[in-house]
Amino acid sequence: MNLNRTILRAMLIAAITASVALAVAGEKPEPAAEKSTVPPSTNPTGRVLFPGEGQGEEQQLADQLECYRWASDQMKWDPYEAYDVLVEKGYAAAKTAEEAQGGLISGAARGAAAGVIIGAIAGDAGKGAAIGAAAGGLSGGMRSRRARASAQAAADEAIGEFSRNLEKWDRNYSACMTGKDYTVN
Repeated sequence: MNLNRTILRAMLIAAITASVALAVAGEKPEPAAEKSTVPPSTNPTGRVLFPGEGQGEEQQLADQLECYRWASDQMKWDPYEAYDVLVEKGYAAAKTAEEAQGGLISGAARGAAAGVIIGAIAGDAGKGAAIGAAAGGLSGGMRSRRARASAQAAADEAIGEFSRNLEKWDRNYSACMTGKDYTVN
């Protein structure tokens, strides 16, 4: 189980890293390709499989593909398609957090503009601008923090959902491989 969790963590870290890198570069990830007949790997959780009936390498690969498809059909969930969705959600969360970062600056600018007007009426436009910028920056900063927290919560939920589904999918996959006379670790 520790190996499975290590692989899961590595997949999640890769998804988040890719999302952040794409957001920083200002690029949007490529959409998932049409569903292929053969997934990139028929053992995405990295299970160690021991043939119990002398199955050859070719038979083992065929059994893995059959179990991969069976596990995916049972859950109506495919680990690679879900991974692509996770990367997309990570990208969206990173983009939202990046856009929210500007809240402090734009809030300060709006506050300064309002402060100039109020300060001019009171007789000191410079002092009014400074007070307005500070107040606007505080309110913009609070909105920015709320938006970043919301984006982080959405990313955390997406990762949690992916993890739960991958664990269920892996149980189905392992059961199928066990039923085909493999020892699964």
